[in-house]
Amino acid sequence: MNLNFVLREMTHLRYYAPLILEANTRGISSLFYVTPSNKYNCPFLEKNRNELEDFAKKNQVKILTIDELKLATDVIITNEKSCLEQIKQVSGPKKVTMTYQTDFVLNYKKFNYYDVYDHILMPSKNIAKFYDLHTDKNLYLGITKYDIVLDKQEIIKKHNLESDKKKALFIWPKSRDTHRMPIGIISNFNKLGWQVLVKARGKDPVSSETLKSLTSAGNRVFSDDSWYPHTTQELLEVSNLVVNPGSTTIEECVMHDVPLINFDIKPEIRHGIRMPYRVTHSYLYDYDFCINLESLDTTFSTSKLSDMVDNLQDGDIRSSFERCRESWLYNHRNACKNLLDMLESAC
Repeated sequence: MNLNFVLREMTHLRYYAPLILEANTRGISSLFYVTPSNKYNCPFLEKNRNELEDFAKKNQVKILTIDELKLATDVIITNEKSCLEQIKQVSGPKKVTMTYQTDFVLNYKKFNYYDVYDHILMPSKNIAKFYDLHTDKNLYLGITKYDIVLDKQEIIKKHNLESDKKKALFIWPKSRDTHRMPIGIISNFNKLGWQVLVKARGKDPVSSETLKSLTSAGNRVFSDDSWYPHTTQELLEVSNLVVNPGSTTIEECVMHDVPLINFDIKPEIRHGIRMPYRVTHSYLYDYDFCINLESLDTTFSTSKLSDMVDNLQDGDIRSSFERCRESWLYNHRNACKNLLDMLESAC
């Protein structure tokens, strides 16, 4: 059997890589069909291309162009709507789409996933029902990107982090929302003796002035330094707490057992349209591993932050993560095995 992965964005490698590793243990061949995205995560940018080629070489994956997809056999795997028109033109192979964070909320019906794909890998049945997207083509097998084992000490060494300090992972907001995010809370963490790890994206960078201020205080600023293991997952593995701007990083927090302080700053109107769900994954915030705030009032202090941190570290937080996963995600790490078992029986 061949697994033919459509790769337009390096972002999707974190979903593909664990599946490829599992496929290799079964003697299943994998191929990448690469096409440019012309964005910060484009596989043709030199840094990204080098990482992709290195991964492919180590794991016996052949790299082809998207034009060669028409020759694919057995199984085509894509992520959301990537290269949808090219995929429609191929007949024969099973067509599987993975879903990325909560992009499926708009994409599923807009791009008619049900008629295009044979299988749609959804996060869970409850999530599909919540968004009224529960169909007989959905697969509820888990999320492949979490089939990964990370070593905390190796990550600390790799990124030259301060091993003796607690760490807060600060998810940098979209440029649109920066003015609403209380960035000053970083200095409060520093006063508590914490090191803050700021994670930004290529399309929402930290300004040079802010970067200088953050690093001079001993904090670190990261972008997407590696796609597999992905930088965010690496930083989560070494962090004691996350500060989140309402992003879908909440899913990763739940899967990595990291409590969070969340600032609910997302506007209802985005990209010029009123969103049907202002905050996707809203159900993941309703547990005691999360403190939800809209802003910090004038009485906020380092002492109050200390109390928040204590509240998130007291009690039976681990069981809350387990309950959340059982209700909304999944509580195992066999997504790749489950998916390949299904595909092998179907091909």
